[in-house]
Amino acid sequence: MKIDVHSHTYFQDFADYLATRNEFPNVVIRDGQVITSCSPAYSIVSPPGHRDIEAKLTAMENMGVDFSVLTHGIPGPELLGGAEADDWAIRINDFLARVVEQYPGKFTAMGSLGFGDPDRTIAEAERCVNDLGFKGFQLFSNTYAKPLDTPEFMPVYRRIASLGVPLNLHPTSPLNTATIDGTLMPGMGFIYDTSLATVRLIQSGIFDDEPGFELIVPHIGGVLPYLGGRIRANVKGNLKPVSDYFARIYVDTVAHNDDALAYCYRVLGADRLLLGTDHPFGNGHHIGMVDRLDCTDDEREAIYHGNAERLLRL
Repeated sequence: MKIDVHSHTYFQDFADYLATRNEFPNVVIRDGQVITSCSPAYSIVSPPGHRDIEAKLTAMENMGVDFSVLTHGIPGPELLGGAEADDWAIRINDFLARVVEQYPGKFTAMGSLGFGDPDRTIAEAERCVNDLGFKGFQLFSNTYAKPLDTPEFMPVYRRIASLGVPLNLHPTSPLNTATIDGTLMPGMGFIYDTSLATVRLIQSGIFDDEPGFELIVPHIGGVLPYLGGRIRANVKGNLKPVSDYFARIYVDTVAHNDDALAYCYRVLGADRLLLGTDHPFGNGHHIGMVDRLDCTDDEREAIYHGNAERLLRL
């Protein structure tokens, strides 16, 4: 059994709407490709299988993935701002729910959040968990260019923690784009933005205040496993090593070489690792890395599916 916790789709209606916009985010069609511009600094091409669920199912079979946790990728609806962001979050979540219902036993979903209005965002989070059966929420590394520890967002995180589901932190166009060009954005900018966002959430005190607050940090935790001994977070006036919080953080296995995944495994332990492919941007080579990881068979099964089943209550 293999459960993929890092798998993206893209609601065609949302892409069509973005194609009507001149301001960011927007979509242009060029040479048959759907290109989404999330900000002046970053654009992304929608690859095959992004908007086609049947193509995703074929890819899952080819990769040996039995079950995928769907999230709606970049851009999130929050970039629209205000009531429009909350409206589109609802539409995207309804789309995800239809996919889950149409393909029983193949998918679950993590909801999208609008953050236009805290009360509406909380109400939608409750609907996603209580009515739609979603297993968590996608959270981007900044919310319309505001850091994640901005006070207006904290009530949303607290309510989600009380619902017993995790937040899945995913990169978006970083806060600092002045020195990061398009070629460095996915390779470095994304990784540092998610890492910084995680440390800011630790520093906010929410991990200490909310025992139910759980976070998935993609791409083997960014730089955190490697800098955890160096970084000290100022948590309520006390400097604490970020590594003190590794037992509260899950990471996925979207790595790009075997040594990086092996080091992450040694630092965090097998019970913090979740299988991820980053489909359709990844082709399943991350599964091969888990196959080659020097761990016990029981640990490998935990990474493949056991940890996700426990965390997401599957």
